[in-house]
Amino acid sequence: MTTPFRLAVIGPGRAGGALAIASQSVGHRVQTVPGPSGRVPPELEDTAVEDSRRLSPCDLLLLATPDDEIEPAALRLAAHPTPARVAAHLSGFASITRLKALQGSGIEVGCLHPLQTLPSPQLGAAALAGSTAAVTAATEAAAWRLKTFAHSLGITTFDLDDRHKPLYHAGAATVALGVATALSLAADLFQAADVPLTQAQPLAEQVMRNCFLLGPDQSLTGPVVRGDRGTIAGHLRAVAAASPDLADQYRMLGGLAVSRAEAGKRAAEIMELLGPDSP
Repeated sequence: MTTPFRLAVIGPGRAGGALAIASQSVGHRVQTVPGPSGRVPPELEDTAVEDSRRLSPCDLLLLATPDDEIEPAALRLAAHPTPARVAAHLSGFASITRLKALQGSGIEVGCLHPLQTLPSPQLGAAALAGSTAAVTAATEAAAWRLKTFAHSLGITTFDLDDRHKPLYHAGAATVALGVATALSLAADLFQAADVPLTQAQPLAEQVMRNCFLLGPDQSLTGPVVRGDRGTIAGHLRAVAAASPDLADQYRMLGGLAVSRAEAGKRAAEIMELLGPDSP
């Protein structure tokens, strides 16, 4: 492996904790500063220090705080500078300019955003290897250090322009929310039909593979894409009988699919069928 990093993590919650646990597992030397709750994952209890002023010199300082807390945290750190070569936040949305107070202290700054769902520190740590991460940095040296650190955890990296972070993060959020939301609706419909959602796992996995092999729009299938008005009307009657709320969600999802697939010449008819006034 690469030379061990001396890593400090401010806020070892889901993201920061995942990176800290994964770092420990590959031999990096880790320090953590708990957030307002004062809690750290059990795996990291021996790494905790009371506050940032007690941190030892480090190669990389990660600010794993909520987006709105990045700049205030940077200001607090700059008031009592930690000897760190590079400081980075983990936000896929926020600009690295939120760390400008640390730049004034002579620390190089950037951002490392793992493009992975991190529901807990432990599950997140296990999911990081094989993931990708966006790197935004003010200097080549900072980018090199962030990429080297990520690669040591089995994460591949790509460069992300600071100007494009809001668009990128909207896309990332759409993947996380869109897939889970669609499956949540499917789970409710399957439950109403007394069918376990697990029966649809092979279907869901193949659809996901198709999306990355063929492209998402080319992977759309089903009656909405084919323009099968009778089948769609039958879906709506059955779903509305089970739950009007689910019928509304089905309409919204179907309408989005039509707008993406264009559904041939019958698109307007299908959109009308999926409208709120349809039976």
